Amino acid sequence: MKKYVLDSSILVKWFSEEEGSEEADKFLESLEKKEIQIFLPELVKYELGNALLKGKELSYSQAKNALKIFYELPLTFVAENLDLAKLTYKLAQKLSLTYYDASFLALAKSQKAILITAKPKHQQSIKGS
Repeated sequence: MKKYVLDSSILVKWFSEEEGSEEADKFLESLEKKEIQIFLPELVKYELGNALLKGKELSYSQAKNALKIFYELPLTFVAENLDLAKLTYKLAQKLSLTYYDASFLALAKSQKAILITAKPKHQQSIKGS
């Protein structure tokens, strides 16, 4: 079974119609069919909540529904530990990423998973890691 780490830029597309939403939805469909596993750092819960609040400006009712759907999905949330923190820091420093963004890359490396992002800068950085 293929393993993926999706960053927040992909997860937000599950709850809005924007460029790339169709591609993001394919991961959601595969997850629901149990064809893939998706690993996420615990941090993503806060990032998604903030993106729905500030970026998408959903009503409370819409956000409540989006969060309910998100928390009911068979996602694997991974808490940061010392080894993951050290890898995150090393990658953030090497690739000039924020610690937050590097946490997704570090998790992908630790899980031997494929990182999926919609952030062009990060796609370029990750190729060189």
